Amino acid sequence: MWAVEHAAELGADPERVAVMGESAGGNLAAVVALLARDRGGPRLRHQTLLYPATDLTEALREHDSFTANDHGVVVSLEDLEVFLGHYLPEPGPTAVDASDWRLSPLLAPDLAALPPALVVVAGLDPLHDSGVRYAEALAAAGVPARVEDFHRMPHGFLGFPHLARSARPAMDAVVAAQRAALR
Repeated sequence: MWAVEHAAELGADPERVAVMGESAGGNLAAVVALLARDRGGPRLRHQTLLYPATDLTEALREHDSFTANDHGVVVSLEDLEVFLGHYLPEPGPTAVDASDWRLSPLLAPDLAALPPALVVVAGLDPLHDSGVRYAEALAAAGVPARVEDFHRMPHGFLGFPHLARSARPAMDAVVAAQRAALR
């Protein structure tokens, strides 16, 4: 990773590296953790996934949270379909396989030996179950994984600290987890 190779220029410690991402960025952070493990580095000490999209297959549409939050406060199912369309073009010459673990990290053949994870989920989010299932799969593979579930919050609530009363406790959990992992 470029940031690790240039850590000295950035005033950073190349031995204290973590990834974090929100929503589609949570998907990317999970994939980066898998790639770092599979390519022999850099060593990541933690991953923080905020309401991540971890399964982009049709199975996503069967999750209880997906069907229950069809008129999501911040992200509706209609919005989510638009976002998924950016990842998964229509069938044809540019079609991609949604079951590829680089799109759906939940489906990676091996989740062992990944860095510890904090997965923050929101109860009023169509992606809630996707995040929980990824954390459960990590734990089943022997990876320390903790879920912070904010039942009454919508997707993206951390971006609204003055409107979402759970944004501060969620950020406190993120900071505490990263601080512990990076010390």
